[in-house]
Amino acid sequence: MPTGPIPDSHADLLEVRLLGQLATVDSGNRPQVNPVWFLWEDGHLLLSIKPETRKYRNLRGNPAVALSVLDPGNSFRYIELRGEAIDFELFTTLAFVNRLAHKYTGADFTGGVDGEERWKVTIRIDSWTSAGS
Repeated sequence: MPTGPIPDSHADLLEVRLLGQLATVDSGNRPQVNPVWFLWEDGHLLLSIKPETRKYRNLRGNPAVALSVLDPGNSFRYIELRGEAIDFELFTTLAFVNRLAHKYTGADFTGGVDGEERWKVTIRIDSWTSAGS
């Protein structure tokens, strides 16, 4: 599995409005996959996760993750990133989730209010795979 920077040929999949499929590992060592909004910044994935979710509990118990993104125009083209959650930053405003919402909807987030706890999770990428061109 390659390490180092992701290939330029697949960087667009991380920049555009595509959902990622996030795999985490639960306390019984079973995988769980969820669609997620994400940002790609400085070689890291950034997520917003509510503390009552299974994926939050999974990441706190085991920081290992994988995220895949499929090109909707070519099902043979994808990128998969593997790494681990290295930072959890608590937000009680919609400031960070609004950044995600702007990528995916073009507007502020309407599914929450200030005062709700959300965690900005930073994921360091250790390796990747890709296919297609």
